[in-house]
Amino acid sequence: MNETYQNRITDQICKIQNDRALIAFYDRLRYAPLGNYAQLHAKGEYQENGHKVHSLICITIQDYSNGTGDRNIITRFNLAPEQIQFLLTRITSGFQEFEWSQSKIYGNPDQNGYSTAQMFYISRHPYDSKGQPMKSPWKIQIVNGKGIKAQNKNGGSYMQPRSFQSEKTTAIQLTDMDLFTLLKRTDSYISNWETVIAASLINNGKRMLADQQNSQMQQTAQAPPYAA
Repeated sequence: MNETYQNRITDQICKIQNDRALIAFYDRLRYAPLGNYAQLHAKGEYQENGHKVHSLICITIQDYSNGTGDRNIITRFNLAPEQIQFLLTRITSGFQEFEWSQSKIYGNPDQNGYSTAQMFYISRHPYDSKGQPMKSPWKIQIVNGKGIKAQNKNGGSYMQPRSFQSEKTTAIQLTDMDLFTLLKRTDSYISNWETVIAASLINNGKRMLADQQNSQMQQTAQAPPYAA
């Protein structure tokens, strides 16, 4: 085996490819801070390089139907672990028709007021437009572009309606087995990651929680009695 290949480390969990496109899932999981140990996964409680840290699975689609190099189009979208597991249930539950989508907008706006925006679509339709059975009924599409970010009342952000501008789009058709393989392997990785992370995170978190509770009890016991 080539030495370079042996030494190459990748966080790719799994991939499926055909003669037109490739879809791959990558590990972007991050554990929660000790103050939130019970949730295991980071959900934006702390920042790195000015960005809130979230535990995610990155999905990329490469479209090389028009050639490689500059003609190879790559798009990305991040899903939360529970979203991966939700999609897996759509297969195991035997859904014949299914559609689900999500959009995200983040980052600082450019000089024209646009921020990075992404869209994710997944659907299953058993028949094509002519009523013929589909060999690959699942379709996943990712669109990367930009949009105008607005703030909601709770302090979160959303993309203004009709502000999205697409910059590149990729899609791939998958069989039931293709998608089941991708989601099942990713779900297994998430579960094993949680098992590995949980022991240290939970033990340390519980220890800190007990210390905090003991300190609060001592402060209460040492407080002077209330004078009427």
